[in-house]
Amino acid sequence: MPHKKYIHQPTVINDLAILIGVNLIFLIMFIQFDILEWAYHFSRQHEGLELDEWIPLGLTVALSLLVFSYRRIKELGEMAQKLEQMSLLDLLSGLANRRAGQISLLSWCERAEQSQQAFIVYQINIDKFSKVNELYGQLIGDEVIKNVGQRLKAKVPAAAQLFRWLDDNFIIVIPLNEVDTPNNFAYKIQQSINNKVMQSTLSLSCSIAYAVWQKGQTANDILYEVEDALMDIKHRNKQRVKSNLKDALTAL
Repeated sequence: MPHKKYIHQPTVINDLAILIGVNLIFLIMFIQFDILEWAYHFSRQHEGLELDEWIPLGLTVALSLLVFSYRRIKELGEMAQKLEQMSLLDLLSGLANRRAGQISLLSWCERAEQSQQAFIVYQINIDKFSKVNELYGQLIGDEVIKNVGQRLKAKVPAAAQLFRWLDDNFIIVIPLNEVDTPNNFAYKIQQSINNKVMQSTLSLSCSIAYAVWQKGQTANDILYEVEDALMDIKHRNKQRVKSNLKDALTAL
């Protein structure tokens, strides 16, 4: 059976209340008018109608409908679960998408507040990606996104999460204790991408901004910081790394 979160509980409770109420009314009627005894005598008086077979048949039909309803509810729940999983997936790259990242960041912030263990948010942007689509077309651009996604996935440890954020932007969320230094991890990411995608046609590089979670920060706070740092890189120069710890750019 699918997780209970896929069942609309207020509707279920309301329907159960109605069913219980209706059955209580029927129970009172059965007691008041002694329906079963009347049905028995009626069937004895009209044996040609075979009513004694119809009564157990009604019970089996009721049980069959109960099983049928349960199976349909189960199927609907499984379908809702699959649809939610699809809504969290970027179909092009096969990575978790922005919606999944936004949901996940809320959990990262909650856990960090409870455990006081910081994490880092990296935003990776492919430099001059628009030229790829202009020169080679969107299909090649899609292949570049897939290639970059796979290269990033290979560099991300099990404790971290990778998301395709938007267009040619990716986000990595990783515990602070999973990296030797935040800058070194950023350089490793750069080295896995710079001049290694579309080598025979157009050398691509990437810019990386990162922000280290600080006590009291929300998901939006840390996203604003990392996006501001990335915008600063784009305005000054590309192929760089910038963090929220220093107001300085570091080039390769």
